[in-house]
Amino acid sequence: MVSTLTRSLSTWFDKWWHSRIPTREAIVVTAFLALLFQASYLAAFFVRGELLLKASDSATILSTIGWVVGIKLALFYWRGFCHRPWRAARFEDLNRLLRTTTTALLVLIAFNYFSQVLGTALIPRSVLLLDWAFTLIGVGGMQALARSIYEEIMPSTTAGNERAVLLIDASDASRDIALALPGLRPQRYHVAGLLDDNPDHYGTAVGKARVLGPVSMAPMCAERLRVGEIIVRQGSIFGQRLRSLCDACAAVNVRVRIAEDHSSPAEKRGSSTVRPIKVRDIEVHDLLSRPAAHLDDDDFHVAPFIAERTVLVTGAGGSIGSEICRQLVRFHPSRIVLVERAEPALFAIHRELTERLPTTAIEIVPHLCDIANPDRVHALLADTKPDVIVHAAAFKHVPLMEHHPLEAIENNTLATATLAEIAVEHGVETFITLSTDKAVYPSSVMGASKLVAERFVESLAGESRTKFVVVRFGNVLGSSGSAMPIFADRLRRRLPITITDPAVRRYFLTVDEAAQLSLLAGAMSPRGGVYVLEMGEPLPIVDLVGSLAFVMNIPSDEVQFEYCGLRPGEKLDEDLFFADEEHETTASPFVIHAVRAARPLAEVQGWLAELREAIANGPEAAAAKLIQIGSAASDGPPPRNDPANPAKVAAS
Repeated sequence: MVSTLTRSLSTWFDKWWHSRIPTREAIVVTAFLALLFQASYLAAFFVRGELLLKASDSATILSTIGWVVGIKLALFYWRGFCHRPWRAARFEDLNRLLRTTTTALLVLIAFNYFSQVLGTALIPRSVLLLDWAFTLIGVGGMQALARSIYEEIMPSTTAGNERAVLLIDASDASRDIALALPGLRPQRYHVAGLLDDNPDHYGTAVGKARVLGPVSMAPMCAERLRVGEIIVRQGSIFGQRLRSLCDACAAVNVRVRIAEDHSSPAEKRGSSTVRPIKVRDIEVHDLLSRPAAHLDDDDFHVAPFIAERTVLVTGAGGSIGSEICRQLVRFHPSRIVLVERAEPALFAIHRELTERLPTTAIEIVPHLCDIANPDRVHALLADTKPDVIVHAAAFKHVPLMEHHPLEAIENNTLATATLAEIAVEHGVETFITLSTDKAVYPSSVMGASKLVAERFVESLAGESRTKFVVVRFGNVLGSSGSAMPIFADRLRRRLPITITDPAVRRYFLTVDEAAQLSLLAGAMSPRGGVYVLEMGEPLPIVDLVGSLAFVMNIPSDEVQFEYCGLRPGEKLDEDLFFADEEHETTASPFVIHAVRAARPLAEVQGWLAELREAIANGPEAAAAKLIQIGSAASDGPPPRNDPANPAKVAAS
């Protein structure tokens, strides 16, 4: 028992002594405290003497000041005031200061008592009380001043062309950005502090800055630290939360911007703080309901899938097809075959890619070809021998296809089936075809044409060695035919925005996300199937227009809406899955495997035969037959009935 107590006391003393070993900083603080204690003691006599130092007090001062300063220094040193940085003073330090100063007062009272017994000079009791108060004010005031200088004056003091900023998020990725921002050129940034909602991060140091508190403090901290910008790491805050942050900061005239880290994985793993960071203004895709997806150039799924292989892209001149071609370049295929039936579009993407690549790099082969022509497709595949086909060619404008059902069937359904069958004949390893959320319980000609194509590819996959991958996703921001350019033009001219219904909602992603994730789905699928891209929550079109106006710096009170009602084939809401599809997670949180039993190939081929026959009977017959087959291909009623969608209700 005694030995245990002795060891405990010994351990405590060793720990205490190691924490009190004199350091250079501790010696400096001790000397400063000695001066401060002398000043407070003299000030006590000065105030007691009605703002005069009386000659009668000089003897008392000279005989006792050494004892007073020594006793107080010993207590303050013992309590750790000489070792803890004053710039980090907190509320508990105020409590410690009060207890230590009071302890010093009690010791001095005891010293006074023994002085009286010994017959030496007594310290007046009023001086002891005044000295206690001045010590509290002096030490506490200096701690507050040190913290204020450290937190407010130093962070907002920049040199040269540095710009003081706050950084949102204190994750490891954001800490790397915080360390890299001061080295950016031509604009250099001085990180005055970080904000994060994780309490475990509060007070931790990141370089010369600290984590100051939650994100909700951003406007207050920006004003206090006199910073002009708040930088958000891309993906750490998005959607409505980012919009709310922007609105709150705008009220104090502080701009919110986005920091993108374009480092390669090797650079991210390295110790260098020189990182390719880009700071940009907020864009519409930052205000979507989920963070943006981005693949590294050496993504371990896509890189080996594409590298040194021949990839054929149909619809290569379209908005999604051309972006797929741009993304393919990052993964170094041996050859990219551009297939397009629109001559200007093919010329544009071929010229863009050839100008970007050196003469010895990837071979870019343009082919002006209509994939609805089987003979031309046979010749094309025999000539190019692709390892991978990405089928992006499609008609996708819903109201337009309602008036052109023949074109929708021929291009979206029959041409896809033709290309898939010929791909099997030529031994293509992987066939990736792009689908749409409008194919789920379709209410439109376009959606039904894509659904039948989905069902055919699923059925054909079970009868061939080619891996067939269907990638289903929602609306693509900025793609050809999208409403975004129209909205932007009307906002710029301060004209009313025409939308179908105030309640209409859609899923959105960016064109580069659609391209990258389509390649990812094709690369990591071991056996093919239907893959649905994670789209977040559907976004009301009214909110999308509001976000676009915000990005364009157009006041919300200047945005006007006109409602025209749902157009033919349109729904209030879209679905991403059928009710009978099971959801399987994949290696990527942005890609979901939708599992269901495939229809017999003979049955789907029968649908195609019916569509070819209906085409001969005119557009009306073809459209009716397509909707009928689309209802049958949906395999059961939709999960909900939407009164705004008669075709959808009929399908149930």
